[in-house]
Amino acid sequence: MSRTRLATLALALLACAGGIGAPPARAETPEDVFDRGCKAYGEGKWDEAAEDFRAVLRYGFADWRLEYNLANAELKRGKLGPAILHYERARRLAPADRDIAGNLAIARSRSRDVVEDPSDSGPVAAVRGLQDRVGPGGQAALVLVGVWVLAAIVTWCGSHRGGFTAGWTWTLCAVVAATALLFLSWRATDDRLVGTPRAVVLKPSVDALAGPGMNNASLFTLHEGTTVEIEAEREGWLQVALPNGLTGWVARDDAERI
Repeated sequence: MSRTRLATLALALLACAGGIGAPPARAETPEDVFDRGCKAYGEGKWDEAAEDFRAVLRYGFADWRLEYNLANAELKRGKLGPAILHYERARRLAPADRDIAGNLAIARSRSRDVVEDPSDSGPVAAVRGLQDRVGPGGQAALVLVGVWVLAAIVTWCGSHRGGFTAGWTWTLCAVVAATALLFLSWRATDDRLVGTPRAVVLKPSVDALAGPGMNNASLFTLHEGTTVEIEAEREGWLQVALPNGLTGWVARDDAERI
């Protein structure tokens, strides 16, 4: 074998040995993509940030911080519908967070559709604000505490002769009333934030029709970012309702579930 061929063979063997011994490239993790999105957001690269945050969502994560950051990026991009959609999803995961509530209010103020809800003002709004700050999880924990207090009072009074005095009886009634009120509040909050199916309009404008089909008359027009309740579904159509009582049908592709 000639010296040239020997040198070529030696170089090939060294290349193979180097390839076998080199450590494999580290696969990109969701944390890496999230950090990259945060960096892009900090640099004002809204499109890149939004794409990275959406990429993390495709891993199957359900985290309010991820939804919140994506909503912020979408709002910076001028995508009002997606911004409100992801603010709503973040609020569902963290109803007590004030930053989410504040940015959601800012985004809603930019929507063309301002639908008045009678419950958005007065004492009802104050109660809802308190419910949101505590959250369904916090209220459920308080209900559980109430149940344990009731059990403790009944056990103590039942194990002592003459335990059910007038004072303990009134205390028991007060705890029962408070626990029942907390239970009703928890159910109402959970139903409002989680139990009621809602969607956000993503198209610039959408006609709400009298029935599920393009041949039906248009009743009113919805614009991007409007949040609606879903009352029924039928073959690619959603029957949606507004807080003022208006109802109509929109194509499923025009609005996305929260």
